[in-house]
Amino acid sequence: MVGVSFAALFVRFALPAPPVVTGFYRMLVASVLIGAWVALRRPRLTATRRGVALALASGLCFGTDLALWQTSLVHTRVATATLLVNTTPVLVGLYTWLVLGRRLAPRFLAGAGLALGGTAVLLGFPHPEGDATLGALLALSAALFYTGYLLLMTAARRGVGTLPAMLCMSVSSSLALGGIALLRGDPFSGFPARSWAAMLGAALVSQIGGVMAIIAALRYLPATVASVALLGQPLGTAILGWILLAEPIAPLQAAGGVLILTGIALAFQPTQSPPTPATSAAPPPSAP
Repeated sequence: MVGVSFAALFVRFALPAPPVVTGFYRMLVASVLIGAWVALRRPRLTATRRGVALALASGLCFGTDLALWQTSLVHTRVATATLLVNTTPVLVGLYTWLVLGRRLAPRFLAGAGLALGGTAVLLGFPHPEGDATLGALLALSAALFYTGYLLLMTAARRGVGTLPAMLCMSVSSSLALGGIALLRGDPFSGFPARSWAAMLGAALVSQIGGVMAIIAALRYLPATVASVALLGQPLGTAILGWILLAEPIAPLQAAGGVLILTGIALAFQPTQSPPTPATSAAPPPSAP
């Protein structure tokens, strides 16, 4: 969790490198390192065609999520952007209702209402703050793709081991981010040494160290459990942003954050204990 908490700060430290390009190099370096590890160690890999396809699709979602979220970080505070992109438990719950047809519990509805109210506070309603609101909206859009990433990777982990899942996801994310950067006309070079160091840190600390641990956990945890566990990220990012970026948490932001975190925690209602590998390699997302 510490590794992913640093992700937002690496984007800021990498400036003036464009945020989408920072994401591209984060995923490219991760792809090269994982591919080299697989080539040198030649571990026993477990993968099915369906699992590989789902892992590749999850990478496209993750790459789009990074493009939106990392762009939001230059428009609003790192704590706000990271909190909003982690509203995934509410979105996962809506998915189980709209797509899987599962009935939503009153507890989920109450929690979703609180999270929605907290989101409105962070967006500045009824008095939006221009650029900060744009950043918040970008982060909320990123949350949709983050949800898709979690759901697809959870399904992929039924038939793909950690290393091949990570490699497939990293490669497809790199392609998605590279394509978006090209469409935006972003430069891929000409940055100071500090930017390259931050991009390397994003790859090693946030991607390899943080996200790989999450993917490994998805073999044993439903997407709802994983998405709630990830709520440690915005808290860690808020503390790091305060210390390293001099971004103190204003009272109104704190109130909105408390509403969102309380709502998400309330919306989450586990329906089953996490299975062991002997009973189920990777369960489907469970309804809140």
